Amino acid sequence: MKTVQEDRLIHVNVRSAKDRLSKLLELASHGEDVIITSDGKPKAKLTAVEQPQKRFRVNWELLRVVRISKKEKLSEEIIREDRDSRG
Repeated sequence: MKTVQEDRLIHVNVRSAKDRLSKLLELASHGEDVIITSDGKPKAKLTAVEQPQKRFRVNWELLRVVRISKKEKLSEEIIREDRDSRG
């Protein structure tokens, strides 16, 4: 595969890209940008797809019974006091 590599940028001609597509996809998925050229001119760019971040889920049942320290109140007690103080 004939390639030219610059800082995280790989240039490869169409014929080589066809022969080595799996390898180029693997490189792109690891953060390398792959430029596919035809007649020495850039025609396409392979880049990694950003994966959506997983949402953080709170285990509310666990939080209700966990003490931060032995001197602290249970979170359930703090919430109850706060709610009761609002009237």
